[in-house]
Amino acid sequence: MSRDLHLVRSAPSGGGSRPRRRPLSRLRGALLPATIRAFAFLFGLLPHALALAVGRTLGRLAWRLSGRDRRRSLEHLALALPELPEEERLRIARAGFLFAGMNLAELLHLLKRSRAEILSHLEVEGWENVAAAQAAGRSILILTGHCGNWELIGTALAEGGVPPAAIARPIDDAGLQKLLVDLRSHLGTTTIARGTRGSARQLLEVLRGGGALAMLIDQDTKVDGVWVPFFGRPAFTPVGAAEIALRQKAHVLPSFAERRPDGSHLIRFLPALDLPQDPQEATALMTAKIEEQVRRRPEQWVWWHKRWRRQAGA
Repeated sequence: MSRDLHLVRSAPSGGGSRPRRRPLSRLRGALLPATIRAFAFLFGLLPHALALAVGRTLGRLAWRLSGRDRRRSLEHLALALPELPEEERLRIARAGFLFAGMNLAELLHLLKRSRAEILSHLEVEGWENVAAAQAAGRSILILTGHCGNWELIGTALAEGGVPPAAIARPIDDAGLQKLLVDLRSHLGTTTIARGTRGSARQLLEVLRGGGALAMLIDQDTKVDGVWVPFFGRPAFTPVGAAEIALRQKAHVLPSFAERRPDGSHLIRFLPALDLPQDPQEATALMTAKIEEQVRRRPEQWVWWHKRWRRQAGA
Protein backbone atom coordinates (compact mmCIF):
# COMPACT_ATOMS: atom_id res chain seq x y z
CA MET A 1 0.00 0.00 0.00
CA SER A 2 2.80 2.46 0.85
CA ARG A 3 4.39 1.81 -2.54
CA ASP A 4 1.23 2.41 -4.57
CA LEU A 5 -0.13 5.38 -2.69
CA HIS A 6 2.97 7.34 -1.69
CA LEU A 7 1.46 10.43 -3.29
CA VAL A 8 -1.02 10.97 -0.46
CA ARG A 9 1.90 11.58 1.90
CA SER A 10 3.00 14.81 0.27
CA ALA A 11 2.63 16.80 3.48
CA PRO A 12 4.86 15.56 6.34
CA SER A 13 3.29 14.95 9.70
CA GLY A 14 5.29 15.32 12.87
CA GLY A 15 9.04 15.63 12.96
CA GLY A 16 9.98 18.74 14.89
CA SER A 17 8.07 21.24 16.93
CA ARG A 18 5.72 23.69 15.27
CA PRO A 19 6.54 27.41 15.62
CA ARG A 20 4.68 29.18 18.38
CA ARG A 21 1.84 31.35 17.15
CA ARG A 22 1.79 35.03 18.04
CA PRO A 23 -1.01 36.26 20.32
CA LEU A 24 -2.76 38.11 17.47
CA SER A 25 -2.57 35.00 15.30
CA ARG A 26 -3.99 32.86 18.11
CA LEU A 27 -6.82 35.32 18.64
CA ARG A 28 -7.65 35.34 14.93
CA GLY A 29 -7.51 31.54 14.88
CA ALA A 30 -10.02 31.41 17.73
CA LEU A 31 -12.39 34.04 16.36
CA LEU A 32 -12.45 33.26 12.64
CA PRO A 33 -14.19 29.84 12.81
CA ALA A 34 -16.74 31.24 15.26
CA THR A 35 -17.35 34.21 12.99
CA ILE A 36 -17.87 31.98 9.96
CA ARG A 37 -20.25 29.76 11.90
CA ALA A 38 -22.18 32.87 12.93
CA PHE A 39 -22.40 33.87 9.27
CA ALA A 40 -23.55 30.34 8.44
CA PHE A 41 -26.34 30.72 10.99
CA LEU A 42 -27.36 34.09 9.54
CA PHE A 43 -27.21 32.87 5.92
CA GLY A 44 -29.21 29.84 6.98
CA LEU A 45 -32.06 32.13 7.98
CA LEU A 46 -32.24 33.67 4.52
CA PRO A 47 -34.16 32.27 1.56
CA HIS A 48 -31.85 30.75 -1.05
CA ALA A 49 -32.35 33.57 -3.56
CA LEU A 50 -31.61 36.24 -0.97
CA ALA A 51 -28.49 34.41 0.20
CA LEU A 52 -27.24 34.41 -3.40
CA ALA A 53 -28.01 38.12 -3.72
CA VAL A 54 -25.93 38.85 -0.62
CA GLY A 55 -23.19 36.65 -2.06
CA ARG A 56 -23.16 38.70 -5.25
CA THR A 57 -22.79 41.84 -3.15
CA LEU A 58 -19.81 40.28 -1.37
CA GLY A 59 -18.33 39.40 -4.75
CA ARG A 60 -18.72 42.98 -5.99
CA LEU A 61 -17.01 44.23 -2.84
CA ALA A 62 -14.15 41.78 -3.31
CA TRP A 63 -13.75 42.90 -6.94
CA ARG A 64 -13.33 46.49 -5.82
CA LEU A 65 -11.04 45.80 -2.87
CA SER A 66 -8.87 42.92 -4.13
CA GLY A 67 -6.66 44.78 -6.55
CA ARG A 68 -4.02 42.04 -6.70
CA ASP A 69 -6.49 39.25 -7.48
CA ARG A 70 -8.37 41.47 -9.91
CA ARG A 71 -5.18 42.22 -11.85
CA ARG A 72 -4.14 38.56 -11.79
CA SER A 73 -7.51 37.46 -13.16
CA LEU A 74 -7.23 39.89 -16.05
CA GLU A 75 -3.63 38.87 -16.76
CA HIS A 76 -4.55 35.19 -16.84
CA LEU A 77 -7.54 35.80 -19.08
CA ALA A 78 -5.30 37.72 -21.49
CA LEU A 79 -2.92 34.74 -21.57
CA ALA A 80 -5.60 32.08 -21.90
CA LEU A 81 -8.19 33.79 -24.08
CA PRO A 82 -6.34 36.49 -26.08
CA GLU A 83 -8.87 36.19 -28.90
CA LEU A 84 -11.60 37.73 -26.76
CA PRO A 85 -12.14 41.50 -26.73
CA GLU A 86 -10.77 43.23 -23.65
CA GLU A 87 -14.29 44.20 -22.60
CA GLU A 88 -15.36 40.53 -22.61
CA ARG A 89 -12.35 39.48 -20.54
CA LEU A 90 -13.20 42.21 -18.05
CA ARG A 91 -16.79 40.93 -17.87
CA ILE A 92 -15.60 37.36 -17.26
CA ALA A 93 -13.13 38.41 -14.56
CA ARG A 94 -15.69 40.50 -12.71
CA ALA A 95 -18.34 37.79 -13.02
CA GLY A 96 -15.87 35.32 -11.50
CA PHE A 97 -15.82 37.32 -8.27
CA LEU A 98 -19.61 37.45 -8.18
CA PHE A 99 -19.85 33.68 -8.68
CA ALA A 100 -17.28 33.10 -5.94
CA GLY A 101 -19.32 35.27 -3.58
CA MET A 102 -22.47 33.34 -4.42
CA ASN A 103 -20.69 30.01 -3.87
CA LEU A 104 -19.51 31.05 -0.42
CA ALA A 105 -22.89 32.45 0.61
CA GLU A 106 -24.67 29.39 -0.73
CA LEU A 107 -22.44 26.89 1.09
CA LEU A 108 -22.96 28.73 4.37
CA HIS A 109 -26.70 28.84 3.64
CA LEU A 110 -26.84 25.10 2.93
CA LEU A 111 -24.88 24.09 6.03
CA LYS A 112 -28.10 23.97 8.07
CA ARG A 113 -30.44 22.86 5.27
CA SER A 114 -31.74 19.35 4.68
CA ARG A 115 -30.39 17.05 1.98
CA ALA A 116 -33.78 17.23 0.25
CA GLU A 117 -33.61 21.02 0.04
CA ILE A 118 -30.04 20.92 -1.28
CA LEU A 119 -31.09 18.43 -3.95
CA SER A 120 -33.95 20.71 -4.99
CA HIS A 121 -31.34 23.11 -6.40
CA LEU A 122 -29.58 20.41 -8.46
CA GLU A 123 -30.23 18.79 -11.82
CA VAL A 124 -28.08 15.82 -12.83
CA GLU A 125 -27.07 15.03 -16.38
CA GLY A 126 -25.18 11.91 -17.46
CA TRP A 127 -25.87 9.67 -14.46
CA GLU A 128 -25.85 6.74 -16.86
CA ASN A 129 -22.08 7.18 -17.05
CA VAL A 130 -21.78 6.70 -13.29
CA ALA A 131 -24.10 3.69 -13.46
CA ALA A 132 -22.02 2.15 -16.24
CA ALA A 133 -18.85 2.55 -14.17
CA GLN A 134 -20.59 0.93 -11.21
CA ALA A 135 -21.81 -1.97 -13.34
CA ALA A 136 -18.27 -2.61 -14.57
CA GLY A 137 -17.24 -3.33 -11.00
CA ARG A 138 -14.17 -1.11 -11.11
CA SER A 139 -13.09 1.79 -8.91
CA ILE A 140 -14.46 5.23 -9.74
CA LEU A 141 -12.39 8.40 -9.77
CA ILE A 142 -14.30 11.65 -10.15
CA LEU A 143 -12.17 14.17 -12.02
CA THR A 144 -13.15 17.79 -11.51
CA GLY A 145 -11.84 21.31 -11.08
CA HIS A 146 -12.71 24.54 -9.33
CA CYS A 147 -15.65 25.10 -11.65
CA GLY A 148 -19.04 26.33 -10.48
CA ASN A 149 -19.92 25.25 -6.94
CA TRP A 150 -17.91 22.03 -7.22
CA GLU A 151 -18.66 20.86 -3.66
CA LEU A 152 -22.22 20.02 -4.76
CA ILE A 153 -21.00 17.20 -7.03
CA GLY A 154 -20.63 15.13 -3.88
CA THR A 155 -24.30 15.65 -3.00
CA ALA A 156 -25.41 14.22 -6.34
CA LEU A 157 -23.07 11.22 -5.96
CA ALA A 158 -24.19 10.47 -2.40
CA GLU A 159 -27.85 10.65 -3.39
CA GLY A 160 -27.15 8.17 -6.19
CA GLY A 161 -25.62 5.64 -3.81
CA VAL A 162 -21.97 6.33 -4.69
CA PRO A 163 -20.58 7.93 -1.53
CA PRO A 164 -17.65 10.18 -2.47
CA ALA A 165 -14.46 11.06 -0.66
CA ALA A 166 -12.18 13.98 -1.48
CA ILE A 167 -8.45 14.21 -0.86
CA ALA A 168 -7.50 17.65 0.42
CA ARG A 169 -4.60 19.27 2.25
CA PRO A 170 -5.70 20.12 5.80
CA ILE A 171 -6.09 23.82 6.53
CA ASP A 172 -3.57 25.05 9.09
CA ASP A 173 -6.32 26.48 11.27
CA ALA A 174 -7.94 23.56 13.11
CA GLY A 175 -11.23 25.39 13.58
CA LEU A 176 -11.60 26.18 9.90
CA GLN A 177 -10.55 22.65 9.00
CA LYS A 178 -13.34 21.23 11.17
CA LEU A 179 -15.85 23.62 9.61
CA LEU A 180 -14.84 22.54 6.10
CA VAL A 181 -14.96 18.84 7.00
CA ASP A 182 -18.39 19.33 8.59
CA LEU A 183 -19.65 21.17 5.50
CA ARG A 184 -18.44 18.47 3.12
CA SER A 185 -19.93 15.79 5.35
CA HIS A 186 -23.27 17.61 5.35
CA LEU A 187 -23.15 17.73 1.54
CA GLY A 188 -22.35 14.01 1.36
CA THR A 189 -18.57 13.94 0.95
CA THR A 190 -15.99 12.40 3.27
CA THR A 191 -12.70 14.29 3.55
CA ILE A 192 -9.38 12.44 3.44
CA ALA A 193 -6.67 14.67 4.86
CA ARG A 194 -3.68 14.40 2.55
CA GLY A 195 -0.41 13.58 4.27
CA THR A 196 -1.92 12.26 7.50
CA ARG A 197 -1.54 8.85 9.07
CA GLY A 198 -4.02 6.38 7.60
CA SER A 199 -4.90 8.49 4.55
CA ALA A 200 -3.63 5.84 2.12
CA ARG A 201 -5.78 3.17 3.80
CA GLN A 202 -8.83 5.44 3.67
CA LEU A 203 -8.24 6.05 -0.02
CA LEU A 204 -8.09 2.33 -0.79
CA GLU A 205 -11.21 1.65 1.25
CA VAL A 206 -13.13 4.18 -0.84
CA LEU A 207 -11.87 2.83 -4.15
CA ARG A 208 -12.53 -0.79 -3.25
CA GLY A 209 -15.74 -0.25 -1.30
CA GLY A 210 -18.08 1.03 -3.98
CA GLY A 211 -17.47 4.71 -3.39
CA ALA A 212 -15.91 7.35 -5.59
CA LEU A 213 -12.70 9.26 -5.06
CA ALA A 214 -12.98 12.93 -6.11
CA MET A 215 -9.84 14.83 -7.12
CA LEU A 216 -9.31 18.38 -8.38
CA ILE A 217 -6.19 18.84 -10.50
CA ASP A 218 -6.57 22.35 -11.93
CA GLN A 219 -4.24 24.18 -9.54
CA ASP A 220 -0.47 24.39 -9.06
CA THR A 221 -0.01 22.99 -5.55
CA LYS A 222 2.88 21.52 -3.56
CA VAL A 223 2.45 17.92 -4.70
CA ASP A 224 4.11 15.71 -7.29
CA GLY A 225 3.24 17.01 -10.73
CA VAL A 226 4.02 17.10 -14.43
CA TRP A 227 3.99 19.75 -17.13
CA VAL A 228 0.96 19.57 -19.41
CA PRO A 229 -0.78 22.12 -21.66
CA PHE A 230 -3.54 24.25 -20.18
CA PHE A 231 -4.94 26.85 -22.56
CA GLY A 232 -1.92 26.27 -24.76
CA ARG A 233 0.64 27.05 -22.04
CA PRO A 234 2.70 24.59 -19.96
CA ALA A 235 1.16 24.30 -16.50
CA PHE A 236 2.52 22.31 -13.56
CA THR A 237 -0.30 19.89 -12.73
CA PRO A 238 -0.78 17.27 -9.98
CA VAL A 239 -0.08 13.79 -11.36
CA GLY A 240 -1.54 11.85 -8.44
CA ALA A 241 -5.00 11.39 -9.95
CA ALA A 242 -3.55 9.79 -13.08
CA GLU A 243 -1.24 7.55 -11.07
CA ILE A 244 -4.05 6.33 -8.81
CA ALA A 245 -6.39 5.76 -11.76
CA LEU A 246 -3.80 3.75 -13.69
CA ARG A 247 -2.70 1.65 -10.72
CA GLN A 248 -6.23 0.90 -9.58
CA LYS A 249 -7.61 0.55 -13.15
CA ALA A 250 -10.30 3.04 -12.17
CA HIS A 251 -12.99 4.54 -14.35
CA VAL A 252 -12.19 8.27 -14.56
CA LEU A 253 -15.36 10.34 -14.95
CA PRO A 254 -14.96 14.05 -15.72
CA SER A 255 -17.65 15.69 -13.59
CA PHE A 256 -18.54 19.35 -13.33
CA ALA A 257 -20.94 21.71 -11.61
CA GLU A 258 -22.14 24.86 -13.28
CA ARG A 259 -24.53 27.48 -11.99
CA ARG A 260 -27.52 28.31 -14.17
CA PRO A 261 -29.05 31.79 -14.56
CA ASP A 262 -31.83 31.01 -12.05
CA GLY A 263 -29.26 30.16 -9.35
CA SER A 264 -29.69 26.38 -9.53
CA HIS A 265 -26.96 23.95 -10.61
CA LEU A 266 -26.40 21.49 -13.42
CA ILE A 267 -24.19 18.57 -12.35
CA ARG A 268 -22.69 16.86 -15.42
CA PHE A 269 -21.12 13.39 -15.36
CA LEU A 270 -19.27 12.79 -18.63
CA PRO A 271 -18.29 9.40 -20.10
CA ALA A 272 -15.26 7.63 -18.64
CA LEU A 273 -11.92 8.56 -20.18
CA ASP A 274 -9.79 6.12 -22.13
CA LEU A 275 -6.56 6.97 -20.34
CA PRO A 276 -3.12 6.54 -21.91
CA GLN A 277 -0.85 4.34 -19.78
CA ASP A 278 1.73 7.10 -19.32
CA PRO A 279 0.85 9.26 -16.27
CA GLN A 280 1.92 12.49 -17.95
CA GLU A 281 -0.15 11.78 -21.05
CA ALA A 282 -3.08 10.75 -18.85
CA THR A 283 -2.77 13.98 -16.86
CA ALA A 284 -2.73 15.95 -20.12
CA LEU A 285 -5.99 14.30 -21.22
CA MET A 286 -7.59 14.92 -17.84
CA THR A 287 -6.49 18.55 -17.91
CA ALA A 288 -7.88 18.98 -21.42
CA LYS A 289 -11.31 17.91 -20.13
CA ILE A 290 -11.13 20.53 -17.39
CA GLU A 291 -10.13 23.14 -19.96
CA GLU A 292 -13.20 22.23 -22.02
CA GLN A 293 -15.41 22.99 -19.02
CA VAL A 294 -13.62 26.26 -18.26
CA ARG A 295 -14.13 27.34 -21.88
CA ARG A 296 -17.79 26.33 -21.61
CA ARG A 297 -18.36 28.53 -18.53
CA PRO A 298 -15.25 30.75 -18.17
CA GLU A 299 -16.87 33.09 -15.66
CA GLN A 300 -17.26 30.19 -13.20
CA TRP A 301 -13.56 29.35 -12.82
CA VAL A 302 -10.97 30.79 -10.37
CA TRP A 303 -8.92 33.02 -12.69
CA TRP A 304 -7.09 34.65 -9.76
CA HIS A 305 -5.32 31.41 -8.87
CA LYS A 306 -1.62 31.46 -9.81
CA ARG A 307 -2.06 28.66 -12.34
CA TRP A 308 1.08 29.44 -14.34
CA ARG A 309 3.27 30.67 -11.48
CA ARG A 310 6.02 28.16 -12.29
CA GLN A 311 7.77 28.15 -15.62
CA ALA A 312 8.86 24.94 -17.35
CA GLY A 313 12.64 24.58 -17.19
CA ALA A 314 13.05 27.30 -14.57
